[in-house]
Amino acid sequence: MATLEDDLTQLNFQYLMLLRECARSNPMEAAWRFGVIPETVNHVADLSLEQIKEQAAINRAVISLLPLGNHPVSAAAHAALLVHGAHDQGDHHG
Repeated sequence: MATLEDDLTQLNFQYLMLLRECARSNPMEAAWRFGVIPETVNHVADLSLEQIKEQAAINRAVISLLPLGNHPVSAAAHAALLVHGAHDQGDHHG
């Protein structure tokens, strides 16, 4: 049976891996989706797998929840995300 520490480590690891993947492909989207500042996005994007494992095992949650409810995105932020996403999709079509 898993302990709370094991569960937190697994949750942290999955969260950090997802954040790193998003940060490497679209830093602006990562900052918005994960609710973290750009400096954190850049830091996580540069973490090695071993560093992520170390951070995941701190026995505390690395996730902080955003306030629940509907939080509208500003028009400028939404437009920037759309433009950046369209640009990225164009890069994948070669």
